[in-house]
Amino acid sequence: MSNTILAPFIKWGNYKSQLESNPDVLELQVVEVETFETAYSANVRVRQKIGNDWEERILPLKAFESANASLQKEWQKAESKKLVKVGKRFVLKTWLGRSKRSDFPMRRFVLEFL
Repeated sequence: MSNTILAPFIKWGNYKSQLESNPDVLELQVVEVETFETAYSANVRVRQKIGNDWEERILPLKAFESANASLQKEWQKAESKKLVKVGKRFVLKTWLGRSKRSDFPMRRFVLEFL
């Protein structure tokens, strides 16, 4: 087991918007381009603007027990377009929408690189 101390994770439960027209907006900056895995998810290191400060966080791209891979796909699409670079700022918009296959809530994501 590693003794590496991780920065805090971004917790999706803190973001309550249910409207695509009024999503929760996170201002982020890429710290490392490489993704890494924990026991529960695939992740990437970012800085998040909280108030006037930038704090290091772990952005979970996909939880392994979840079928929702939309954020991971958005990240990979941005990587293929060469938008993901250390120091690059981006906005993550998120809200709780409805699943297309059932009536269950499903977290939705949009990445906008600045």
